[in-house]
Amino acid sequence: MSLLLPLALAGLSWAAETSAEEPAPARRMEEVVVYDDPYARWDHTRWHVRTQLGLPTPYLLYDYSSHEMEPVAIDLDFVMSCVKTWRRNKTRQEVDCTIDDLAVRAAPWRLKEPYGEEILAYLDQRMTGSRLQLLVADDGRVMGVDLEGFTEDNDRQKAIFQQARMLLDRALAGFHLRLPPRSAIRLGQWVEYNPTLFAIPYVPPQSARSMQEARAPAIYNTLGGSRVIHQLDPYKGHQVVQSVGEGTISLGGDEDNENFFHVKLEGVSLYDPKTGVMFERVYAVHGKATAGSTMAYGRADPRYFHVGSLRLLEEDEQVDVGATGMVARPAQTATSLPPWSPL
Repeated sequence: MSLLLPLALAGLSWAAETSAEEPAPARRMEEVVVYDDPYARWDHTRWHVRTQLGLPTPYLLYDYSSHEMEPVAIDLDFVMSCVKTWRRNKTRQEVDCTIDDLAVRAAPWRLKEPYGEEILAYLDQRMTGSRLQLLVADDGRVMGVDLEGFTEDNDRQKAIFQQARMLLDRALAGFHLRLPPRSAIRLGQWVEYNPTLFAIPYVPPQSARSMQEARAPAIYNTLGGSRVIHQLDPYKGHQVVQSVGEGTISLGGDEDNENFFHVKLEGVSLYDPKTGVMFERVYAVHGKATAGSTMAYGRADPRYFHVGSLRLLEEDEQVDVGATGMVARPAQTATSLPPWSPL
């Protein structure tokens, strides 16, 4: 990420004068480049993907037996190989991706998780080698993510499948970046509404535990308004897209839900001007419970974060995703667990 880090650390200089409430006047759109294959990034490619989630309420992870753990932060790191399969229509393509190597690290909510290591090792085993089916659009969006290779014969197996699919769904959300017109890249600004990065994994409350399937994690799209402003400029022979945005996310899918988070996004992406492929991206979503949320009463400033990176690998490039296991919570020091390693 040698090119992305200086840009990210610069704080998205143009964003200081641009906000989701008052976007700056759009620059003149010029140098339009249209590419023959808008799905080239999925054509026999390998990717290194990493995502970190900090959750306002504990997530839920199961193994095949009756064991469970409740992490408040999760670090998912994996390498996947992708290939285009068949064309749905003029604007949609199906893609198959195989997870070649994976590590999952989780920071437990409870002080003691006697089965935490066992649960994470089981999840690692099930996810490594599994197959993802993606539905992608020609304008850069990822329209759907499905996970193959999991047995779903009973409620617990269904819950394990759902928790794995939801983590991978959040990791792949970084690939979703909608371009202005289909199959084109332009210099200047454009706006994307309700991006998939603005969603929080959610586990139904403890009262639903009697129904195993009801306790499976779920994703709910933004109920409030949200938008991201993208800015494209040339940089050292590449096309750089800098992104800032904000929105309101509901913690749960009920319109009467009393917990909402105000979230902000910053990100930087690199495109190859010859192929139109986004070959690297870093992003960070940070959120805080709104003042009127039930969760904001009697709790110490509940927050949410989703930080991630993705990078297109060279043909023979090897990546060490690290070890699976429990780690300390972010910023936690008084613990015997390995420290949390932020992106």
